[in-house]
Amino acid sequence: MTGGLFDRFHPLAKQEKQRLQALKRTDIPDIARPLFEHPVPQADTPLGKLECVVLDFETTGLDPTKDSILSVGMLNLKYPFMSLSSAQHYYVKAGEKIVPDTAVINHITPETLKGGMPPQQLCEVLVKALAGKIVIAHWGWIEKEFMHRLLGIPADVKVPLVFLDTLTLEKTMVFNDGVIEPDFRLAGIRERRGLPPYLAHNAFADAVATGELFLAQVTDIFGRRTPLLGPVVRRSVAV
Repeated sequence: MTGGLFDRFHPLAKQEKQRLQALKRTDIPDIARPLFEHPVPQADTPLGKLECVVLDFETTGLDPTKDSILSVGMLNLKYPFMSLSSAQHYYVKAGEKIVPDTAVINHITPETLKGGMPPQQLCEVLVKALAGKIVIAHWGWIEKEFMHRLLGIPADVKVPLVFLDTLTLEKTMVFNDGVIEPDFRLAGIRERRGLPPYLAHNAFADAVATGELFLAQVTDIFGRRTPLLGPVVRRSVAV
């Protein structure tokens, strides 16, 4: 990487170093290894030159060690365009882990999941879709941690994907505006920005809603300037 903004202390430089170290290990599962084989993009890469995937998981809860992925929504985004024709939406077999509270929230019932995708097949689908891509998610901690668990990546190795987080991006922007106790739920942010309401807690609808929000945020951050990956990554880890 070059100097200044793109120096060796940038989060992307640190992530690339971690990726190279992980590649030398023998305990990285074969199913996950393709994710480690793509170099982390440089911070001065224009967003328009990167292939991105907007990703959303619906889960039985917030604990990756106990809870399960119920459904997955994702679609491709190459700034400034989002490809609805690339959209994918899957249900995942989760055994007996559905509880009434989550079924009320996301309307996913045991009957819905009977024809769902086995977790092993989901691993293959996710790795194929995400290897070499930038991931965009709203509160991406969920997607990152559940994928870490699903793929069986060692505890001391991070998922080697660059995540851009619309929730954290919004925090860096709203706090700068002095707003007190803002609503950072996806629907709340969209409403504040005048974006239309969508069906909440549906993985496909949330992926589309997140992609739209990301495009609006990038426009606000960069204006007429060329959007670069590095500043968006710094904002995504800033709060």
